[in-house]
Amino acid sequence: MKLLHCADLHVGMDAHGRLDPSTGLSSRLGDFERSFVFMVETAIREDVDLFLFCGDAYRTADPTPTQQRIFARCLRPLADAGIPVVMVVGNHDHPVSFGRASALDIFEFVKGVDFIFRKPDLQTFATKSGPVQILGMPWPIRSNLVSRDEHRGKTPTEIRDLIEQKYADILAQYAAAADPALPLVVAGHFSVLNAEMGGSERTSLIAHEPKFSLSMLTPAPVDYVALGHIHRRQDLANPHLAAERYGAGSTAYVMPTDTPVVYASSIERISFKEEDDEKGFVIVEIDPARERPRARYRAVDTPARRFVTVRVDATAAPDPTEAVLAAIARHDATDAVVRVQYRVDEAQATKVDVKRVQDALAAAHVVAAVERTVEKTERQRRTVVTRDLSLRDAMERYVAQRDELATVGDALVREGLALEAELDSDG
Repeated sequence: MKLLHCADLHVGMDAHGRLDPSTGLSSRLGDFERSFVFMVETAIREDVDLFLFCGDAYRTADPTPTQQRIFARCLRPLADAGIPVVMVVGNHDHPVSFGRASALDIFEFVKGVDFIFRKPDLQTFATKSGPVQILGMPWPIRSNLVSRDEHRGKTPTEIRDLIEQKYADILAQYAAAADPALPLVVAGHFSVLNAEMGGSERTSLIAHEPKFSLSMLTPAPVDYVALGHIHRRQDLANPHLAAERYGAGSTAYVMPTDTPVVYASSIERISFKEEDDEKGFVIVEIDPARERPRARYRAVDTPARRFVTVRVDATAAPDPTEAVLAAIARHDATDAVVRVQYRVDEAQATKVDVKRVQDALAAAHVVAAVERTVEKTERQRRTVVTRDLSLRDAMERYVAQRDELATVGDALVREGLALEAELDSDG
């Protein structure tokens, strides 16, 4: 049995786009549609038994008609191919106001969408390779799980702990009720303890949101845990195998040592915070005839738009423009969303030819920014490192020159002094 597991499509993210004259829409909408189409075409080519979407269809819970049209148009070939679609409601899908429909509710009227998990539930779906059980665990809505009167006065932390316990109990009950002879997949949209955040989540995850443990998610007889919400691709049960499983372009299956707990990633980059993240989805195979663990999987990368940052310190360059141009030449900016961040001193501040810099980026899809940082001359004099300085003074001045070391500077100095002391004692 073969499933396609995906999440966090976020159709409607249009930052860093340009007008596409052929459609009249943002080119970033076209990027998301291109990756969505690629994913659906892969599902059909791989002849999957079920398409499992684990939440966050759009940028917001109020998609525009254009965004809804794109989403429905991309799904249609799955219905034509007879591949059932199962969806889980994510936090971006759920409206803030009580009583309003979620962004996914419209799809219960769309041919080919078999089921939408709006609340925790266990459902069995018929596929061409036999039945599969899906234990859907959508984004935990506080109002659905906690009575306001019953828990009035509780702190946000106490409410979070209560929701975590309720979800754990619900999942355990459904897992115990599942047929152990049939494949069982947990499909959820939430955070898991020790998950590695993508760049975009470090500043956007909701305060006091529940986080769940691996042991909660993998009771017998769960074969695979399909997750959405965190955009960084990872297997929490087997992090040491991540490189083998997720090598770019890899098609090799790797048998897990335990039940896989997988964030599939998003299909497109949201911002520069995801510049280095791989983007795509996961193909899962479950062999009911095998003894557990019986799920194996592989990642597939989408043709996501590249984001490229060019950073250059030109403070010591005799010609700062040439220094910036040389840095740009070392990067492939073709069809990428690009930003340039350069540093100059006060005397050089007016000497960078921004027009030449922009011309050097002509092959980029979009130039998001050309950002200048001016280093004050007085600060430069204070931070010059010379041979007659003590190790402490030299390291402190070096750290002072590097903004990127600001958070670890004290630790670096301590470690350097400890090494010096160790060498002195050995001598």
